[in-house]
Amino acid sequence: MANHSVLVQIPATVGNLGGARDCSAMALDAFLNVKVTPRFDGQVGIRYFGDNGERVPRDRSNLVVQALEAALHAKGLVFTGADFEIYSSVPVAVGLGSSTAAVLAGLIAAEHLFRLGLSEKTLFDLAASYEDRQDNLRAAWWGGFVSGGEEAFGLAYRRTAIPENFRLHVVIPDVSLVAGSRRLRPSAQAGNGSISYQSRATSIADFFAHTAAGLELSASESTPPTCEKMVPGLEEVLNISIPGVLSVFICGSGPAIGILARANAEPAVAAVRECFSRHRVGSLGMAFRPTNSGARDRNAVLPDITLPALGGRSRSVIESTPIPV
Repeated sequence: MANHSVLVQIPATVGNLGGARDCSAMALDAFLNVKVTPRFDGQVGIRYFGDNGERVPRDRSNLVVQALEAALHAKGLVFTGADFEIYSSVPVAVGLGSSTAAVLAGLIAAEHLFRLGLSEKTLFDLAASYEDRQDNLRAAWWGGFVSGGEEAFGLAYRRTAIPENFRLHVVIPDVSLVAGSRRLRPSAQAGNGSISYQSRATSIADFFAHTAAGLELSASESTPPTCEKMVPGLEEVLNISIPGVLSVFICGSGPAIGILARANAEPAVAAVRECFSRHRVGSLGMAFRPTNSGARDRNAVLPDITLPALGGRSRSVIESTPIPV
């Protein structure tokens, strides 16, 4: 039987948007594209095309592979190996959701190849084993801006479409050249702090939803650094305030700095990079458009394939309820 491949596409995401720490994320127009071809010798082959390739495992510890294998095991099936071609415009390990994209890519590829009948809830439950940022997972899946918070019956998430005139500019400090950088302890998220972040997320969602009506967004207060490495100049960067810029914040767990704006953000980008330069930290600047199209829509159509044999059992097409669109 000839091997059949599938290609899936997952958007990058940025969390902690606008100071709404650990309860907001936005999908971006940078994508992780993964082609998966099953094999039957138990081996895994990985080819990676993109920046930061040295940070991407080439064995079964790769998150794409782990997630695909977990989806099969959840349905009582055996993983018999596969070849993975990964084409990425998502910077790795800087706070732009590369791990979230990898996990979703593995799960969706498994669904498309083997017709597992994963529900949306099962998808998120499986993904949570590898990615604890539920806001990023939902932003990558649904697209747009996702805000979440605790309610009486658990977590609730709201998706808001983002107007086309917004841009996210990102400055990535080169922490590999920073001498004596050290890891930070995770900051506590207790008491009223968590409530204020959720309130901020709601304000941002309302702003995106009603910006055409003239609703304005108040500037966010700077928040303590939460990235994995202490970067010289980071606290100073977070206090930069320039007219026209809605927020300067740490992207996810960092060290990338996000600058959210509707118009000219170049002065803010220059100020952030100059601040890092004064502390002898090099940096790279990038810009992204938000996207309201997530992995759910981009991978909605299941390919017309003949299913391979798995674990000694012949598989034919299964009539099942697919992941909802």
